[in-house]
Amino acid sequence: MLKTRDIPKELKKFNSLFFGFEYKHNLNQVFDDLLTLIICAMARGTQEPLYFETIKKYSRSELETFCKLFAELVIIYENSRIINDWCDPLGEYYECLTGNYKKSNFGQFFTPKAICTMMASFVIDKDDFGKTINEPCSGSGRMVLASNHVTKGNYYVCEDLDPICCKMTAINLCFHEIRAEIHCHNALLMDKPRFSLATNYEFWKNKTYSILYYNNA
Repeated sequence: MLKTRDIPKELKKFNSLFFGFEYKHNLNQVFDDLLTLIICAMARGTQEPLYFETIKKYSRSELETFCKLFAELVIIYENSRIINDWCDPLGEYYECLTGNYKKSNFGQFFTPKAICTMMASFVIDKDDFGKTINEPCSGSGRMVLASNHVTKGNYYVCEDLDPICCKMTAINLCFHEIRAEIHCHNALLMDKPRFSLATNYEFWKNKTYSILYYNNA
């Protein structure tokens, strides 16, 4: 298990639940599967085949743990919303997992929250809304989250080469009520995306969180 001192306070219960998978599964794959299951849950019933394909290697008790992990994330998002702040629980935990877990093959380090907030305040005016803004290397979506905190009402086009980053971006943006599209591809080459995601389509009409998944293969 990751050392307690490496985990933010609000993610300690999440971490305890997550490491219940350690002895039977590769945790990097478990994290990816968690993201996929959340996206399927938010896809308005359009991703049932992907959902069943993802869960088939897990037991019933493990699937219940996935539900608890999702619930912990929702609590964190809601607590952040209540105090009018933004949060990135997925990115924070992924940094801990890839940077400190002994079986991880690589590290991920995203721009610190304070730097994102400062940069967003430099480039976006509080009255600068109704625009389409591109984020060509989204990571976990922090720059978009910070920009949305400065001013709401913009539409974002996010891109990243890493499928896990694209999924984290979509989930983070979804629960911050941000409308966006996320494409998993090389933004420098502008190649065909492996898959794309759309968050909160027509949110203004029904106030319902959603993530739509498009497999471009």
